[in-house]
Amino acid sequence: MSKYANANINHVSQSGGSVRVTLDVSGLGQGNGGTALAAKGCWISPASGNSGVTKMNISAAASASLGIELSDADTGGGPLFVPIDDVSKLYFYGTASDNIDITYLRG
Repeated sequence: MSKYANANINHVSQSGGSVRVTLDVSGLGQGNGGTALAAKGCWISPASGNSGVTKMNISAAASASLGIELSDADTGGGPLFVPIDDVSKLYFYGTASDNIDITYLRG
């Protein structure tokens, strides 16, 4: 019998962790500071209390006009699950010093 009990193995993992991205003075940030971090997927959430809109893109820089807008708890949103193999492929744009929390799954 499987230890995963018929669960979807794309969402069930034996390990993982969390990293925080703090946007620089230009309002830019990259998952895990640009250092490769293998993953099976990530939950992404702008920190509650951020002062502006946060945008996210995959494998290329996000900007005011490029990427999807992420909702945070302040606006009634919850974490967004992104099935991705490397946390560093996530790019963010928003207000300088705002934070994005990422919880990732490992294989």
